[in-house]
Amino acid sequence: MPSFDFKHLKRTMTIYRVVQTLLLCLLIYVAYIFQGNFALLGKPEKFITSIVAAIAVQLLLLYPLYRLAWRDVGVEIEGCTIGLTKEALAALRKKRQLGDLWKFSAVGFFLAFVTLVPDAKKSAGAPIILAITIFSFLLMCLTYFQCYNFSAKKRMKSL
Repeated sequence: MPSFDFKHLKRTMTIYRVVQTLLLCLLIYVAYIFQGNFALLGKPEKFITSIVAAIAVQLLLLYPLYRLAWRDVGVEIEGCTIGLTKEALAALRKKRQLGDLWKFSAVGFFLAFVTLVPDAKKSAGAPIILAITIFSFLLMCLTYFQCYNFSAKKRMKSL
């Protein structure tokens, strides 16, 4: 049975906990801003609608995010094995790059979508679409980090 050094993985988990805290604070701040904006527009019910829609999107993305996190943790645990060859390290690097490509693609999609949403003066539905998109993105990031930490703890215990 190979031996493992989980120092890097534990550091990553700690960093992800800090990032989760910051993202949660950002989510609360953004929710406060959108709630105020919807109240100024005279449509406070749109805030609740955007929250419910973001949660629905989150539920649709939960399983794919969990599978991505599970895969990323597997790659990291393989990388924690002591005494890897250069070929094994190169294969792990390719696996990491594929996972990073998926994550960057998701971030790019949300950035492009938020950038291309028309101004609220041009379209009456723009603020609610923007709120749903931003809430979904922040919830998606939080879910990935939580799934990563959960998967890492579970897999480290099993080893």
